[in-house]
Amino acid sequence: MDTQQTSVFDPLAWLNQQDNVQRDAISQQPTPCQPLSPSEELALATAVTRELIARNANIAESYDDYVRLGFALANGLGSAGRDLYHQLCAHSTKYRQADCERKWQQCLHQADGRTSIATFYHMARQAGVDISAITKQYRKNHFNY
Repeated sequence: MDTQQTSVFDPLAWLNQQDNVQRDAISQQPTPCQPLSPSEELALATAVTRELIARNANIAESYDDYVRLGFALANGLGSAGRDLYHQLCAHSTKYRQADCERKWQQCLHQADGRTSIATFYHMARQAGVDISAITKQYRKNHFNY
């Protein structure tokens, strides 16, 4: 006679055990950073703009880039992005303040969210700016991370 005891599957115990495993896995993952507030986003975009200017980077030389930049800043920063747009566009030999202002107003009024502030950061990254280093420095200075 076999004296080995067989266990009966308990689905509730199994579910409880799976919940504990998932909870442990989640608690070991780093928590994602909170989205930036509008004023924090403006401060970060300003820091990236300063770096682009320091590098004498021209990210709006072509008309397509000029327009993409306008929509990225208008969608991401609203009217607060105006000065950054002018500063960045001024690096082009094609820059004309009145034309740039007209394009800015057009971007601001036609902003529909299809081009986000991430496009601006991508353009800056392509120009050699280390966005993650600027972000880390910003968070360290403002949030003590």
